[in-house]
Amino acid sequence: MLKFNSIGQIEKERIPFIDAVTEADTYNGAFGDVEEGVFKVGADKTKAIMQIECGDDEGMPKYFIPKGTHVRVIDLEKCTGNFIEIYDYPFPETVEVGNKLTSESDGTLKVNGSPSGVYLEVKKIIGNHDGVVALISE
Repeated sequence: MLKFNSIGQIEKERIPFIDAVTEADTYNGAFGDVEEGVFKVGADKTKAIMQIECGDDEGMPKYFIPKGTHVRVIDLEKCTGNFIEIYDYPFPETVEVGNKLTSESDGTLKVNGSPSGVYLEVKKIIGNHDGVVALISE
């Protein structure tokens, strides 16, 4: 799950969202791209599903989103310099402060020592490795 690090980001930054429909079954926080209104997961992508969770599965480690669901997608390329929080899926199993994260072909995140383009840099570990605060960098 991805979420804003502060409420001010919503009020002041005018964070850009893209409306899309999922191409396949996926999870909240999956990274990919939007082509002709369709979201597809992918490697080295800078867009991610940032859906508001509700219902019985709200707050679970993986929030399932079925194929064909209308989703809200954040474009991280337009958000560089902002902080974002990442929990559970698509979070890698182990990270440390300073790690640089990019997306894998399945939409999850991996540690990448030398990313090109936009990436997420881990700035703070939240709780007992429950999540991280990351800077959207390029």
